[in-house]
Amino acid sequence: MQPLIQSETDSKVNITLVSTHGLWLLTNNSELFVSFLEFPQLRAASSIKLNHVVQLHSDILYWPDLNIEIPLKRVRCFPLTFVKPHPSRRSARRAKTRSVTV
Repeated sequence: MQPLIQSETDSKVNITLVSTHGLWLLTNNSELFVSFLEFPQLRAASSIKLNHVVQLHSDILYWPDLNIEIPLKRVRCFPLTFVKPHPSRRSARRAKTRSVTV
């Protein structure tokens, strides 16, 4: 029997954490979170079957033991980037107040 040869277009994905909420995956270029709410079929799978995951091409995660394909566009990528908003002119100045007599 010949050993299975992994395609050059496939790349190994490492599972870094399995929580009650989902899976954390590490690929060549990003960290991903796969939610069990969005993909409940993964929740019941054993850890051995979950750990056997590959990235097909550059846009699909595939679990061959479970026959599950998930497009990367449906998975959250981390780290999330935060763009610090520029302060508005009004917030940079002290607010002008008038005293009110009652």
